[in-house]
Amino acid sequence: MAGVGQILDPEGRNLLIGRAANLRRWAASRLGRGKPVPKGKRPPTDLSPVAAAVAHAPTSSSFQQRLVYERLMARYVPLSARRDLKPPAFLHLDPRERFPRISVRRFEEGGALFGPFRDRRAAEKARDLLHKLHPLRPCDYTFEPEPALPLGLGCLYAQVRTCAAPCLVRIAEEDYRAMAARVAQELARPDRRAEGTGLPAWVSAVDGRGVVVARGTSGVELYPVRAGRVLDLAALVAPADAWEAALEAIRWDDAGATPAGAPADWPWLSAWLHSPAGRTSFLYVVGPALEGG
Repeated sequence: MAGVGQILDPEGRNLLIGRAANLRRWAASRLGRGKPVPKGKRPPTDLSPVAAAVAHAPTSSSFQQRLVYERLMARYVPLSARRDLKPPAFLHLDPRERFPRISVRRFEEGGALFGPFRDRRAAEKARDLLHKLHPLRPCDYTFEPEPALPLGLGCLYAQVRTCAAPCLVRIAEEDYRAMAARVAQELARPDRRAEGTGLPAWVSAVDGRGVVVARGTSGVELYPVRAGRVLDLAALVAPADAWEAALEAIRWDDAGATPAGAPADWPWLSAWLHSPAGRTSFLYVVGPALEGG
């Protein structure tokens, strides 16, 4: 079966963790009992001289396999040492600011964030596209609005009218913040997003809700995601013809789902969402706090 395998030494310490389509074949190849490899290709390192046990967890879907793998890896390898994961990037836009602007941030920087994006370059591309659709200011200057402000008069964006130019009082402060609020709503709510934004379906507010829908061997698996954390214990399996109705039964409390103080799952979850298997697996869910918003 497919699943996650682990090889341990005589003292129970971890030697290797891996995902495999065939657990028996994976273990055999790591313990010197695999099929001969083609000439010129390096065989896997034989761990049999130092291995004492093989642990394994069969999984029923590709997402469950990734989830089990990441939970196990987190016990042995800190995120800072994971060279296979790149930190995702997010867009920041806070309509409560006096003159809101879209910027690219890391999750650790906090604030009104939207994402995830694969990396900073992808987030910058999305930001530039939003600027073409909405005349928010691209600059990071601090200013007091004035029709003759030299800073604004010399700005290329103001000259070509791609910016609403609040610095030159071409738009009232309240109207500018209202425009920023509409853009933030567009980022936060995929269900209200206009066509042409080019934003993936999973891009939403980082404190929002969503469900990863995965086809498993026993039915359709539903994994709730809240604020970037997969709620393991709230996952459900539903028949293929009734999975949409099962969404109503999902529990959104995360008691026991992740250790207290555990980091968000964004680094590996973003990698999954950007993979071929994950691009169409995310379903945005409107939370109670967002109803009517």
